[in-house]
This record gives sequence, structure tokens and C-alpha cells, in this order.
Amino acid sequence: MAQTASTPLRAALDSVFASDAYAWRPRDETGAMIVRWWQRLLEWLSGLQEASPLLFRLFVGALVLLLVVILAHAVWLLVRTVRGAAIPVESEAAPAISERRDAAWYRRAADAAAEEGRYAEALQLAFVGVALTLDARGLLRYHPAKTPAECSREARLEPHDSTRLRQLVGTLYACAFGGAECGAEEYGRWRALAAGEWHAPAH
Repeated sequence: MAQTASTPLRAALDSVFASDAYAWRPRDETGAMIVRWWQRLLEWLSGLQEASPLLFRLFVGALVLLLVVILAHAVWLLVRTVRGAAIPVESEAAPAISERRDAAWYRRAADAAAEEGRYAEALQLAFVGVALTLDARGLLRYHPAKTPAECSREARLEPHDSTRLRQLVGTLYACAFGGAECGAEEYGRWRALAAGEWHAPAH
């Protein structure tokens, strides 16, 4: 009889403790915090849009511009990586004689690419030549991982030359990544603009 009486009681207890109120599981504090931050961000954006539509549009535009810069940087690194991987590795048994890849080498490689009609690639090679020229004169600390935009910002040039370098970078991005028209005439103008002397800012 005792066993028979305890059976309904046990079933009732099992039913109660099986409810969500008694279901114990470790709390995901990190996930909950991320959700709270995301909700606060959405609330802040919604409030900003209502309070100042112009400021909201400027903020969104800045985010879009940042995304474009990040994508351009990624594309630039990808192109550099693919181009570097395409260069055949010489056998160790072959004579270890290689041409030094200085600014003059990149200018020659750029002109060779332009003669073959590869103008976007030619501009990228020519820009490396410009960057190495600035590096040799102590006007820029160049590294292959730097994008043209980064080189433009970091170059220590007098105002006129700084504007000229930004113009070169703008044309390079437009032709190499933006789909702008780029042919022999555009390449010739770019090379002529880049061929001038570069000057440090006056102290």
C-alpha cells in the first residue's frame, strides 16, 4: 500500500521538477552581454535617427566608407599575395642570381605590363616604384603589407607633393578596384605625374 501511495506523489514531484522553473543550466554570460550591447546599439541608433536624421546619415556614411576602405585593403593584400605566389620559385641547384627589385625594377615591370595591356596591374607596380623611391629618400617607411592609402597618409611630404600622391592613389584605386577606364593614355598621365621630384616638408 505504501508503495502504491507513493507512486502518485513521485509522479507529481517529477512533473513539478521537470518544469522550466527547476531546469538548471549554466548561464552564458558572454552571450547575454553581447545581446544586451546589441540591443543598446540598436536603441541608440534608433534614437539618433529620430533626434538628428542628418547626423544619423553621416554616421551611416562613415560606416560605409570604413567598410569600403577595409574591402579595398583586403583586395590589395589578396592581389599582392596572388601575384607573389605566381612568381616561380627557382631551384636551389640553379645559380642564386636574382635582380634587385628596387624602384627602377618596378617601373620597368609596370611599363612591361602596360605594353601588354594590363594597365591596372601596371599602376599597382608603378605605385610600388613610387613608394620605394620615397622610402629611399627617407620620406616614407615602406612595407609591402601597407596599402597605397596608408603610404599616402604616412609619407612626409610638402603639401603640394602630398596632394599629388593622394591623386595618384585615388586614380590607382579607381582603375584597379573601382572599374574606372584605364588605358594607355590614363597610364601615361599617371606615370608623368608620378615622375616628378618629391620634396620633404619645410621645417
